[in-house]
Amino acid sequence: MNEALSRLLGRSNRPDLDRAERAGEIAELVRVTLGLPENSTVTVQELACAEPGCPPMETKIAVLDQTARRWTLHAQLSEVDDEAVRKALTTQPEGENASR
Repeated sequence: MNEALSRLLGRSNRPDLDRAERAGEIAELVRVTLGLPENSTVTVQELACAEPGCPPMETKIAVLDQTARRWTLHAQLSEVDDEAVRKALTTQPEGENASR
């Protein structure tokens, strides 16, 4: 995407350091809440939501270990608080859409 189009769409190729820092904080909170080893892979991403009725941005959390687990928080990364993360993880520690 060229720079003019990126600016028009409100995007930039420059890294958003605040968002990256918050993603790291959430990843560490996931490790602590779930008791994961330090070397566990945890990803935190802010993505556009295309589902009807969904806010324009959502935050996806994934733990990639023996089994992949995922959670979705319907808010942009900067608006996700620690309590919402803890609640999602403790309510569904096996992740969303897990077989029961």
